[in-house]
Amino acid sequence: MASLTEGKAASATIHPGLSTDGSHDSIFVEQEASPKLSLRKRALGIIWDSLDKSKEERALLAKMDWWILSYCCVAYFVKYLDQTNVSNAYVSGMKESLNLSGNDLNLLTTYWTIGYIIGQLPSQIIMTKIPPSIWLPSLELAWGFVVMGMAGAKNVETLYALRFFIGLFEASAYAGIMTILGNWYTPSELGKRSCIFQASSSAAQMFSGYLQAALYSGMNGKGGLPAWKWLFIFDGIIGVPVALYGYWAIPDSPANTSARWLTAPDRALAIDRMAKAGRAPAKKLTLQTFKDVFRSWPVYLFSTAFICHVLGIRVYSYFNLWLKATKKYTVEQINLIPTAGYGLQIVCTLLYAWTSDAIKMRAPVIVFACLIALVGTIILSIYPSHNIPAMMAGWLLTFCETGAGALFIAWVNETCSHSQEQRLIVIGVVETMSFTFSAWVPLFAYNTAEAPHFKYGYQLAAMFFALEIVMVGVILVAARKWSAGQKQSGRN
Repeated sequence: MASLTEGKAASATIHPGLSTDGSHDSIFVEQEASPKLSLRKRALGIIWDSLDKSKEERALLAKMDWWILSYCCVAYFVKYLDQTNVSNAYVSGMKESLNLSGNDLNLLTTYWTIGYIIGQLPSQIIMTKIPPSIWLPSLELAWGFVVMGMAGAKNVETLYALRFFIGLFEASAYAGIMTILGNWYTPSELGKRSCIFQASSSAAQMFSGYLQAALYSGMNGKGGLPAWKWLFIFDGIIGVPVALYGYWAIPDSPANTSARWLTAPDRALAIDRMAKAGRAPAKKLTLQTFKDVFRSWPVYLFSTAFICHVLGIRVYSYFNLWLKATKKYTVEQINLIPTAGYGLQIVCTLLYAWTSDAIKMRAPVIVFACLIALVGTIILSIYPSHNIPAMMAGWLLTFCETGAGALFIAWVNETCSHSQEQRLIVIGVVETMSFTFSAWVPLFAYNTAEAPHFKYGYQLAAMFFALEIVMVGVILVAARKWSAGQKQSGRN
């Protein structure tokens, strides 16, 4: 992807979704007059994408990374901590304390998912009326207090209700943050930031395991509370300062930002960067916007692909149930061993980010990630239960695909760069549809009464990763035809 900062281009033509010959899946910018970068600067740009830019743009990117990326990563870290801590609590005494049985663990996730589904698209639409700098931190405060309330639950019905509201409030986070990243970063920068942001969820799950293990050994029984209740209290408290930080850090969009850490020249440069990248400024959200979204292919194909992604990666959520069923590990070990998977997840996610931005394509990297996880689910489907190393390898490989989700959303941001409102809606719909399926499919695929040897779960996970690969190919074909149609209409 050509740099837009080495001198001034006379003009730029943008083809959302593909390269000039229709062969690539990222946004390429054709410039009539643009100096060719030296080998040294091209290499620096691959290592970190601000190193090949002008002094002014490097300074702006440093500010953006410090404020935007720091908030996005820490806020999502807290969000994922609060989303997934129920699994750690379940294997650390909550099951026995509240007499949970059967499919109760899946239902706790399902009620969260129902709230998440209901909140997704409304949250995205509300952000066109209420600035993200107010909306997102306020909801983070709300879900933090509800998480703390889970420590006081006396029965599973109370947990169901609280999980629903946690999902409802957390629905703003992923889609909202991805929209903010798309407002400020160019295509050559977006893959890295999206995947760094995605990696924070893996870090959260690692931290949750370490925290629960530490609480179990150091806080269990303190103040008359079991360790699993302390987990909810600590997780809720952690989110409060992060939310307060968000009121200052979130800059909304370049055209309407009031962030105090940006100077007037910073704002002008940010607007210019987005214009050159083909990222249209905000307009009024109208009924026609919704019609345009649902008359075009991206919303349907990306939704289908992302459904497969979300349903596929659900499999590794049951790793700790398998560990517990082996009866070979202590409670602390059951919480700690899966952190190796989340560490692997972080490494793979960052590797995908740098590779995708370096080759200027999303599709091949997503397919590669799916193939790794597909091998893992095939091993689990065979279920060599007496071969612990093989089972461990199968589980760990399933963690490796998660980072592809950030590349999908980066791909959506790039494909719909011509309209901020369409980007916002498509991202919201993609998230909503994927979690709609996630609300009920695991109830059949991963009935916890059958754990850990699920009758169909591992095979279905393999199928979803295979379908995800197919959908990547379908998206490429659709994008190529769309580009050809755009060129034809331009000639006419």
